[in-house]
Amino acid sequence: MKKLILLFLFLVSVSVQSQTDTSALDKLTPEELLKHYQNEKEPYSTYKGEEKIGDSLYFELNPQVIPTQTVNADALFRFGQDPSNKDRFKLLDSLNNADQQLKPKISLGAGRLGFYGDLYQKQFQSPLTSRPAFDLNVSQRLTRYLQLNFNVMFGKLGANENKNNRHENFQSEIRAGGVNLLYDFGNFIPDRFKVRPFISVGVAGFEFLSKTDLKDAQGRTYYYWSDGSIKDKAEGGPDAQFAVDLKRDYVYETDVRERNADGFGKYMESAISMPVGAGAIMKVTDRIDLKLNFQLFFTNTDYIDGISNKSIGNRAGDKKFDNFSYTSFALQYDLIAKPKPGKEKLKKDTLGEKFWLAMDAEDTDKDGVTDFKDECHGTPEGVKVDAKGCPLDDDKDGIPNYRDDELATVAGTPVNEKGVGQTPEYWQAWYNNFNNDSVGENPQEEIVGNDFKKDTKKGKGKKKNEIYTVELARYTGSIPSDELALLLSIGDIKSTTLEDGTTVVYMAGEYDKITIAIKRRDEFRSEGNKSATVSKLRGKNIIKISDEDLADILRKENEDALFAPNNGTTSAGSNTNTAGSPTNTALGNNGSFSKNDIVYRVQLGAFKNKVSTSIFNTSAGVLELKTGESIYRYVTTGFKTIEEAAGVRADLVIQGYSDAFVTAYKGGKRIPMNETKATMEKTFKEDLNEDKIFSSVDKKLVQFKIQLGPLKKPIAEKTMDDKVKDLKDIEKQATNTGSIRYTSGKFSTMAEAEKYRRELEDKGFSDAFIIATFKGDIIPIQEAVELLNK
Repeated sequence: MKKLILLFLFLVSVSVQSQTDTSALDKLTPEELLKHYQNEKEPYSTYKGEEKIGDSLYFELNPQVIPTQTVNADALFRFGQDPSNKDRFKLLDSLNNADQQLKPKISLGAGRLGFYGDLYQKQFQSPLTSRPAFDLNVSQRLTRYLQLNFNVMFGKLGANENKNNRHENFQSEIRAGGVNLLYDFGNFIPDRFKVRPFISVGVAGFEFLSKTDLKDAQGRTYYYWSDGSIKDKAEGGPDAQFAVDLKRDYVYETDVRERNADGFGKYMESAISMPVGAGAIMKVTDRIDLKLNFQLFFTNTDYIDGISNKSIGNRAGDKKFDNFSYTSFALQYDLIAKPKPGKEKLKKDTLGEKFWLAMDAEDTDKDGVTDFKDECHGTPEGVKVDAKGCPLDDDKDGIPNYRDDELATVAGTPVNEKGVGQTPEYWQAWYNNFNNDSVGENPQEEIVGNDFKKDTKKGKGKKKNEIYTVELARYTGSIPSDELALLLSIGDIKSTTLEDGTTVVYMAGEYDKITIAIKRRDEFRSEGNKSATVSKLRGKNIIKISDEDLADILRKENEDALFAPNNGTTSAGSNTNTAGSPTNTALGNNGSFSKNDIVYRVQLGAFKNKVSTSIFNTSAGVLELKTGESIYRYVTTGFKTIEEAAGVRADLVIQGYSDAFVTAYKGGKRIPMNETKATMEKTFKEDLNEDKIFSSVDKKLVQFKIQLGPLKKPIAEKTMDDKVKDLKDIEKQATNTGSIRYTSGKFSTMAEAEKYRRELEDKGFSDAFIIATFKGDIIPIQEAVELLNK
């Protein structure tokens, strides 16, 4: 037992000694400590905007809150803390703060030991007959909810039993020492509660020295008679008539082990126990806690009361081990915690009344509102403010006028940090810009086909020539099946969608002379297309010219021709992309077509939903036609020879459009390829069905990737690199705006991409989203799905 006590005292001394040098800061004087914190480096900031603007420690702007020049707000605090308490951010005591440093508490307790063993009919002892005990405890908090306790205990354990056939008693000196782990629900119960329950479990070793009371002070042995009295002679003995009454003196003089009443011999008077407990801790002051505790010690011995199942005769007990309980209360004292500073005595005012009057009238930002009444300190000089000193905000959008780029935002509309309303049009423009934010290569403009040569030497103010075309048909829906082949048999057919977004105009040729346009119109009319008219190209609109206007233009053109040199005309086969036209109508041939010519085209695809013509990367130009049952068909411009068409197809196959094929048209109908100059295999059977859905695009060119949140600024590149270093297939793309796009993974299906996105979300990338690419360029996801469905 002495060894246990010495070990306990050693642990206490080490714990206390460790507090004398926990940190170099503890040795500093208040003046030195203040200087240390003043010289500390500022935390790293990613903010690059105007100084002292923001709503966080690093001045990061949040567009969802109201930006102000300065932010007056309480700092964040945990639930249960008093927001009016200025010291709430200081370290709390170990009851409600998981301080990881070695800061022990010591407690002294008193209680009573109760016996649970072979004595008593129910093997249970009333707390009223239990014996006193005392304990010493040193505890150290490990986490917010766990603490480790070292303890020793000294006390007496005893019991008295008087039954008809058995009269036994004992009292044992108990000396115990051990360690236990205490859980106080600190991860569930808020700090504001001063009373906190706990449970504990541990291990302890103990010694017991058991004695029994068999004789009185005069050495006379107790004999228990059937009438309940105690005599000095046995009942029924030869001298029983001489027996006198005795009273127990409750002095336990006989050693139980030395008595050896049952022949147990010299058994060990020490054992191991496992104490299991429960109780509560109540906060009294900053340093002192009141601790209520109940522990039940489960032992591995049956000799504490000197009776077991091997005892002789009426002394025999049961096979269970002897156990005991300890019910106590203790005062716990924190050896390290610093008490809260008391109210300081007011010092004498040495500044004087003039100083305070001047301070009351001070206006540091010079906005006309004194600092004591100013709710927005630091307003830039010259900015108009209201009676509270805050900058004016006429449209009440949270952005003051001097920083508002849109002073008349509609009430209730969300705004960005510049006060611009985030309307549907705003987000549409943002989305379009986001999707069009290509990788950091300089974009180049490519003009395909012929273009009118621009005369840079034209005189100032000379009127630009009008561009005329022959309009063949207008459709607001699908092209009738019997007219599709007719349009495709016209070599220089082009299409454009008007500004209404639904009307598609099909036309042939572009001319700067009205006479040529009229001649081409007459050709179409003579072939049976009575609806052919001359129209004028004007931006995104195609304006039909009436016969009266046509006559005026023709007359004026003839008059101009009399007084101007012949500058030549543009042939009927000239091909230019209509300015502003949303549809790519650039043609790849340079010659005009006649009625009997065969027109060759390369079929690129037919889809249920519209796709961008930029998908088909060809210099030949792409024509879009909406055919029966809302099928969008894509073909190249017309070619006069099979060699030209085959060359374009070969180039497309090399790029990944392996299923592209050549078709032929003549006289308003599609004709089989074996009726043309093309050389075909005898076993080849051509499918002339114009309504089938197909795609020439290799599906391997379509990929899905996971973009890791919005575009990142270069200053955040290193931080992002560290965050994504363990992810697979990381790609970094510099955009033409200077930002960086991070993507991870490459998938051939949307389902695979969505599965990986969820995995990334579980890893902390909650803002990750799926993007689609075609040959490395970003395309809408709907378009990628359409390409894969074929």
